[in-house]
Amino acid sequence: MKLYQAEWCPFSHRVRAKLTELGIGYEIVNVPASTKNREELEEVAGTKAIPALVDGERVITDSGEAITYLEQNYETDPEQLELHRRELSPTVYGTLPFEVDEATGRLREALQEGGIEVLEELDLSAFLAREGAYKVLLAVDQEFIRFAAEANPGAAALALLEIAVYEDDGLTRVDAIEPEKGTGQIRDPELNDRGLELRKRLIRMIKALERSSARAG
Repeated sequence: MKLYQAEWCPFSHRVRAKLTELGIGYEIVNVPASTKNREELEEVAGTKAIPALVDGERVITDSGEAITYLEQNYETDPEQLELHRRELSPTVYGTLPFEVDEATGRLREALQEGGIEVLEELDLSAFLAREGAYKVLLAVDQEFIRFAAEANPGAAALALLEIAVYEDDGLTRVDAIEPEKGTGQIRDPELNDRGLELRKRLIRMIKALERSSARAG
């Protein structure tokens, strides 16, 4: 199986993620940025657009169609699939032995102590087709959002931190969108580095909450 793609292409990323999630071996063919120089791709797929997935004689040139094809034709163990999904998740995450409200309060305190200001707490429970509470904290790290605004004023909102606290199979889970993923569309290397540093801080906060709850128990 071959995937004609580009690292900067979000549609290519979707197909790569699905291939990895399903544990499918494949060959990557990176195409030139200019469509004028994609003669090989056009010869194989009949188009210069990416991504193009080639599986034997089957050629698929739409990312959504490619993902559906992979899901329908390549099975994997459900537990292994769930593990892959968690590993590919664009979040840092943890599990806390508290009810959602208490976990949200503890997380809010940890963020404030870490210099991250919580702007708002949203309750999305009524809008989701799932059982159990689902809260989202919108927060901001002043240094990170200021740097994002300097890189691209119109896209500074991408630097807002979004942290979900929700019930899942009797557990309370915490998922925070990785800061560098949120601002990835700005495509600024230094901003990306700052986002990675902020992600490490969020991981330490979540792990500290997990450890403190374990000591309390």
